[in-house]
Amino acid sequence: MSTTPYTWTEPATLNLRELLAPTALLVIAALLCVASIRDINPDDIGEIGLISILPPTAWLGLIAISTGFYLSLSTRLLKTPFAFLFLLALVFFLHAIPAISYGTLRYSWAWKHIGIVDYIQRHGGVDRSAPFLAAYHNWPGFFVASAYLADLAGYKPLQIANVAKYFPYILNTCYTVVLYGVYSRMTPDKRLVWVSIWLFLVGNWVGQDYYSPQGVSFLLYLALVALCIGPLENDPALAAEPSGRMKSLVYRFVNLASRGYPKREGHESRWRKRAAAFAVLVLAVSIIGTHQLTPIVMIVVLGGLAAIGRLDFGYVVFAALATAIWNLYFAAPFVADSIGQEVESFGSAFGHATDNLVDIVEVSKGQAIVSIASRGLTVAVAFLAVIGGIRRLIAGHVDGPAAVLALGPVAILFATSYGGEVIFRIFFFSLPFLAFFAAAAFFPVARPGNALFPRLAAIVVGSALVLAFLLANNGKDLQYRFTDDETKAAIWLYDHAPANTLLVEGARNYPSQFKNYENFTYLPLSNEDADTRRKVVADPAAVIGRWLGDPKWDAGYVIITRSQKAYVYSQAKMAKGSLDHIEQALTKSPRFKIVYASRDAMIFSLNTAAPKGSE
Repeated sequence: MSTTPYTWTEPATLNLRELLAPTALLVIAALLCVASIRDINPDDIGEIGLISILPPTAWLGLIAISTGFYLSLSTRLLKTPFAFLFLLALVFFLHAIPAISYGTLRYSWAWKHIGIVDYIQRHGGVDRSAPFLAAYHNWPGFFVASAYLADLAGYKPLQIANVAKYFPYILNTCYTVVLYGVYSRMTPDKRLVWVSIWLFLVGNWVGQDYYSPQGVSFLLYLALVALCIGPLENDPALAAEPSGRMKSLVYRFVNLASRGYPKREGHESRWRKRAAAFAVLVLAVSIIGTHQLTPIVMIVVLGGLAAIGRLDFGYVVFAALATAIWNLYFAAPFVADSIGQEVESFGSAFGHATDNLVDIVEVSKGQAIVSIASRGLTVAVAFLAVIGGIRRLIAGHVDGPAAVLALGPVAILFATSYGGEVIFRIFFFSLPFLAFFAAAAFFPVARPGNALFPRLAAIVVGSALVLAFLLANNGKDLQYRFTDDETKAAIWLYDHAPANTLLVEGARNYPSQFKNYENFTYLPLSNEDADTRRKVVADPAAVIGRWLGDPKWDAGYVIITRSQKAYVYSQAKMAKGSLDHIEQALTKSPRFKIVYASRDAMIFSLNTAAPKGSE
């Protein structure tokens, strides 16, 4: 069987008639998507999230995007930028429409990240021994860079939040650009490249692309991979077969792992390789100083690429040493405090991989649908990847580098104690390369022509996965989207509360910790054990009054919001109406005073602790 890849040739000059349909669809898609924003009312959002309030114009826009993308996969249009433009339109549909429509920054952890930036702006640096959110102070690359840029722009927390709400859109646009470079190195087939990007975008439901160190470090990781399998990649075919039985076996293994892999055309210039090497070192250090988990994946996949002969081992050694130096020097306070627990639970992530999977029987009906959609989307991408991998093997392509990059993140299961979230992180890191194999289920080999079925099947499946993405990624937006009322209440609270304040929260799910976050000790009721929650619900004023009345606190507040109520009900953290009951009990109790009230938020304090000028 021949494994020589097909080389795409420039098509004959396109005429105006051929360009008319994709151009018209692109314009129509853009107009419909922009028009749909006007008709979205986030206050009407239901239990299954964004999908429940998308107007007909949005769905028509999606149809235009899918149809245009289908046309752009024809041989005549493959050398035009239409496929890329329709992918950018898809990114706008999936990520810009929610950001613009909601108006406020989505997801409580994004607000917490702003709190670290605010800390750096106020104190001029980090506190490596901080008692709260300590990991962020020990891996502060993202936050230091954000604080520097915010200071240049004169931005404070709320202005940062107005920019941060667009981060999913910005990051996924960047992922699209970088992945084009990654996939183009793996195959000369532009159909496979573009469909891989589509499947990555609709498979990326885990939600790590928000304003976070993980989202940015993942972008840096993809850029590093692009360089390692690009200008820095070794070509085993150029090496002479060594003498000796063992060396010969290694040589054959290395060549087998890259069977059918695109051959490098010519040699990289010395200066280009040096520039790429320097960029990889800078990217590696940036990743190491930004996130705890990404360096582990980076070291494993670099080692895998080196093991199959595609990369020099020097890069693996550098990444491992730099990670060790960071952990033992800069992050020493955090590591020293947690090393015992880490050693004791080393490898325990394997046994807790499914801890964060919700029990479909316990959660609300809407969230059960969301959970089924997220699991179905994950299984669908994995299943397609298996089919695509088999079809590639049959066609003579081993794709060793792609396999290493897809399987390498599984090492997190054995090398960390990351807990129940680990399975989502593995999927996130593996997804770009699972998407490549999944796309190969439709386009296993590069061939000329305009076969109808593969293109049609890819678009039908890809469009169906868009619906699953909207449920999986945006299905919790009833709780993850915050209203202006909730934001204003949080602003009031973080502006008025002094240092050493006890803050009792219905749940952590609201705009929290974005300003003066170190002033508080946080007590979310939804995180308490079942017995404590029962006691609070039975007599809210007595239990919470005792907590806030402890003389070790200089002040104490209770905050209950709409998003907290949605969270505790939909995730079965407390019985339906529990937070409403607590809110009503505190309102009626003479021991408490309402210091802030709006449609979507209530803030209480003990009467003796009410600040001057409170409402």
